[in-house]
Amino acid sequence: MDEKELLKIRSLVGNITRNNLKYVDCYISDDLGIFIPSVGFCEYAITPSHTHPSYSFILYLTEETILVQPEFEISEGQFLVTAISPNLPHEEEKADLFRRYIAIMISKYLFESIYLLYDMQKPQLYNWKQFLVESEFLQFINRFMSEYDNKLPGRDNMLKSISSIITHELIRGLLGRNLLSGYGSGRLEIEKVIGYMNQYFGEKLTIKKLAAVANISESHLIRIFKKETAMSPLEYLIKLRINKAKKLLRNRNLRITDISFKCGFNSPSNFSSSFIKHSGMTPSDYQKSFDGE
Repeated sequence: MDEKELLKIRSLVGNITRNNLKYVDCYISDDLGIFIPSVGFCEYAITPSHTHPSYSFILYLTEETILVQPEFEISEGQFLVTAISPNLPHEEEKADLFRRYIAIMISKYLFESIYLLYDMQKPQLYNWKQFLVESEFLQFINRFMSEYDNKLPGRDNMLKSISSIITHELIRGLLGRNLLSGYGSGRLEIEKVIGYMNQYFGEKLTIKKLAAVANISESHLIRIFKKETAMSPLEYLIKLRINKAKKLLRNRNLRITDISFKCGFNSPSNFSSSFIKHSGMTPSDYQKSFDGE
C-alpha cells in the first residue's frame, strides 16, 4: 500500500501502521474501508481499548468467528453483524486461532448523511449492537473488493457508489428494515465453503469435509462450485493458499519452509512447484522482490 492509501486507512481506522496490517487484506475508498484478517490477527484490533474515528461494523461469516454471544437465532441465509460507534474503546480478544471476519469502516460523514434519510435523529450509541443482514449483502462486499483490485477506469466512482449501497444496507439492518433475500441457495453454499477455506486454509481439507460444511453432497458441491467460480474446489483452495503464502512472504519474517506448512502444503517442494505454476517464479524470488520496501 502506498502513502495515500495508508492515509485513507488512518482516516477510517485510526493511528494504524503498515505493520499492524501485515496479516490483513485491505480494500479502501475515500469514505469506506473493508478489512479482512487473512493469515493472522489484525494487530490494531487486539490493541487494548483502541478506537476508530469511523463507524465500525463486523460481519461474521461463520459461527466460529463470532466475537460476541449472539442475542438471537441466526437463520439460514443470514449473517450476524455488530456495530460500534466512533471513538468508543473496544478490543478483540486474542485467541489461539485468528478469526476471519469482514470489518467494514464507514466515515462519520457518509454514515450520518445517509442515516438522515431514515431518521432525523442522530444515530444512537452503538456498543457491539447486533443485527442481521441477508446473505445477498455479500454481493456488494465482493463487488467492492473486485472493483478495488481490478483498477478499471471509473474505479473511484464505482467504489463511491458501492460504498453508498453498503451503508444503506447496514443502516436498514440496524433499523430492522431489510428487504427479503432473493439470494440463490447455490451461491450461499459456495460462500460457506469459501469462508471455511479462508479460515482453515492451513489444515487438511477434503471434498468430503467441504461438502459437509455446506451440507450438500460431494458431487453437488463440485458441480455448483465450478459453475460459480470456474474452478474446482481443490483448484480454488490451491490458488487461495498461494495468495495467503504471498502475504506471508511479503512480510519476510518467516522461513519459506514454515510458510509452506502454515499454508497447508505437505512439503516445501510441493509448495515451490505450485507457487511457480501460479506465479511464474519461486517463493524465494518472490520474497526477494520485496527486499527494497
